[in-house]
Amino acid sequence: MTNPVTPNIGLNKIDRTSPATTYFDLEKYIDQNADTVDRFAGEASQAIEALQQRLDTEERREVVLQPGLQIVNEERSAPFSLSGIKGRTLVNLLGRDGNCENVSRFTPWQATLAAETVNKTQGNQSLKITTTATPGGSGALTGFPVKEGSYYLIVAEVRLGSGTSIGAYLNGLAYSKGNTNSTDTTKFKTVWKAYSVSAAATVYAVGEVVGPSGSVGYVDAIRVYEISAIDYAALDGMTPEQIAAKYPYVDSLQPVRNPYVLRYGENLLPPFYEWARGSQTNVISPYALNLNAIEAFHITTCEVPFVIGQSYTLTATFSGDVGGYIHVRGYDSSGAINSLDITTSQSKIGINVLNYTVPEGTVSIVVIFTNTKVGVFNVSNPMLTLGSETKPFKPREDSMLAMQTDLYADPVNGANADEVFEKDGQYFKLAKWKGNALDGSLSYVVLNNYTGFKRVAVPVGQLPLPLTLQKYWATKYQGSLLSLIDTSTRVDAVDYSDTHGWLLSISNTDSGWGDNYTPTADEIKAYFIGWKMYDAAANASSVYNGSGGKAWVNLAKFVKGDHSEYTTTIPTVPAVEYTPYQLVYQLATPTVEPIVSEGMLTFNEGDNQIEVGTGIVVRESVKPVVWSNGYTWINGRTIPSYPLKNRPSKILTIYKNARQNTGWRYEPVDSGFQDIHGLVQARIENSLFDTSAAYSATYLMMDTSPIVPFTGSYAANEKMMLQELTDTVQQNATAVSVLMNKKADKDSAGWITPTLLNGAINVTGLPPVRIMKDSMGYVHIQGAIKPMNMSVSTVFKLPKGYRPGVLNVLIVAGLPTDSGDVYTRINIDPNGDVVFVPTNNPNHWVSFFNIPPFLAEQ
Repeated sequence: MTNPVTPNIGLNKIDRTSPATTYFDLEKYIDQNADTVDRFAGEASQAIEALQQRLDTEERREVVLQPGLQIVNEERSAPFSLSGIKGRTLVNLLGRDGNCENVSRFTPWQATLAAETVNKTQGNQSLKITTTATPGGSGALTGFPVKEGSYYLIVAEVRLGSGTSIGAYLNGLAYSKGNTNSTDTTKFKTVWKAYSVSAAATVYAVGEVVGPSGSVGYVDAIRVYEISAIDYAALDGMTPEQIAAKYPYVDSLQPVRNPYVLRYGENLLPPFYEWARGSQTNVISPYALNLNAIEAFHITTCEVPFVIGQSYTLTATFSGDVGGYIHVRGYDSSGAINSLDITTSQSKIGINVLNYTVPEGTVSIVVIFTNTKVGVFNVSNPMLTLGSETKPFKPREDSMLAMQTDLYADPVNGANADEVFEKDGQYFKLAKWKGNALDGSLSYVVLNNYTGFKRVAVPVGQLPLPLTLQKYWATKYQGSLLSLIDTSTRVDAVDYSDTHGWLLSISNTDSGWGDNYTPTADEIKAYFIGWKMYDAAANASSVYNGSGGKAWVNLAKFVKGDHSEYTTTIPTVPAVEYTPYQLVYQLATPTVEPIVSEGMLTFNEGDNQIEVGTGIVVRESVKPVVWSNGYTWINGRTIPSYPLKNRPSKILTIYKNARQNTGWRYEPVDSGFQDIHGLVQARIENSLFDTSAAYSATYLMMDTSPIVPFTGSYAANEKMMLQELTDTVQQNATAVSVLMNKKADKDSAGWITPTLLNGAINVTGLPPVRIMKDSMGYVHIQGAIKPMNMSVSTVFKLPKGYRPGVLNVLIVAGLPTDSGDVYTRINIDPNGDVVFVPTNNPNHWVSFFNIPPFLAEQ
């Protein structure tokens, strides 16, 4: 018989079922029970000690979040605490030419070159090479210098259309390591070659197709980087995919720009508002969609994030007519459907389930809701989760930490990197480098005229000078690097002087200033905002030598062969599509700067799909345009058009009065307009748009930049979680009080007295000129001035942050000395100039009291 025991710790009990078993066994009831009690006490002590440890000792787990998409498994739900991000700078020695967006930048050899808009890896197009002779043909970019004792790496994405092989190399050097040309005709592959340079030379980046005449290949994302000896040696143990990830394509010079880390929600599917929908669909609620189909295979789609090799489970509930289903499709780099091509049942009402694993070579996955016939089909509660387990429905709830900052480092060896750190809930940057755009915000002077070029200075006091010689880099408007040599010896160079400041040599061909002409300060500034000067009596390729009429052409368009945008007055607004010169230099003394950030990263218990990236822009103010086609557009090709400040690759969220606004549809930008509008625009029905609200958008920039890891930790026990909670409450209370104080200061905004210019003075007996920006961002101007002459002149300048987005032409009151009040004119320019335009001779005073407030946008 089974010996009776106590239910909790198993002490032996006397069996009283019969006289034969009712006796007292000393070993059984004393010794064994004592051992059991002692064992229980030991186990209880250990459990209590472990609990005490969790409640009394703070414990954290370190975690490093790597660039790109990844799966991270965490022991418990907890917030992420950032301990550091370090900067990195990539300098593509090809400037922006390697993006293959301008075929004319390539020189053909035994080949014809063309733009290819289908087979590409980024941007709008790749370079298509068609050979015209055996054994092959190529396209080469303009040469650049390499230094003795240095190391260089060329990386490109290539796909063979027909022929023997395709690759990329540096002509003029023998490569010392790298992979062979690609023979893959199904998808783009990464090819690379590395070089150890024994003697200085000029080399050319070349994309080549090997094969008989008529062979075809596609090349995209060509980049050439100077690397350190350590990084050169490390290439030996890396795959092409790892090299492509460590050395991604960038245009010209790029730091780590606006880094972010995103933890996707347990449900990876967004609400139906964010899906691409047709006219026959109706969003009932965020996760319920009705399709009233008048045809078969009407599609509603969304692209989903994924990790190669990871398994996923999709569930959805179907109702209405039989025939509605969900289709999951994977695509490779050529846009072809790969082995991931599965559907839910097309004949089942109720809950349907799909399981799949992402195959190698997948570059995108699309989830499609569609139908097999005419009818009414409903789908609700779609859910995509990690793993093979079916889980109950949850809406998607992402968690993100985003920062608005640039993080630099030495481009070759990564030394002296900018660093991000956290203190009392606020993020700061230890800045060791500084990047500046050389644009219209600076003043310039001509120092020297040379044959074919001029030496221009940014005078001392506007920009700091670098820490040491050669610890600076500069790029031209088209992205090419300027030479770090004496600017008196050649064009397209940069250096500096303790006396004169930063110095640049500019060719007359670029600027349009002839050898016999010295441009004015405003004409130099016009060049640095993207305008080439020329002789108005000749074509735009000419230069101006000091006589006759002057004209200016949009430089960014001119270099592409488009001369259509020109003016005969000195431009004051940056040219469309123009990118300013960039200057990056190491600071003599590092500075600590606060960083604008948004959000807080948290982990879910178990698996988390996490994305680490760069290029996020948070809550940029936007100007929606109500258009005649029944929709209101953001970043649309409307008239007027207000493109986002950076070309977007993806719009993440649109906000209305600081709250997420649903109902917007995201659509591709029309072909041919990506250079201005990027890849995506947003529209909403006019009936859903509120003209009185303030709108903003969070989006990802189209231009890529280096991605670096986020290093941090999370609370591993209860003590640490409680401590973090206490600290967070304290920090938030402090932040709220600071914000309230700032709001009070803003609500009681102070007046600023501007400096009067060109002889203008305040009027005795009348209030002096003053300006103020209120808490809503509107600028008020009051007071009166007495102009000293009756010519058009700038009477004062608005500071940055107080300037309008467009030219304001205003009629104000004035008083001549010999008659009653008259009307005269004031122009307020986007560059801040407040310009007096005399009419009716108001030489006694000009009033600013009737100028209506305007929104500050600059």
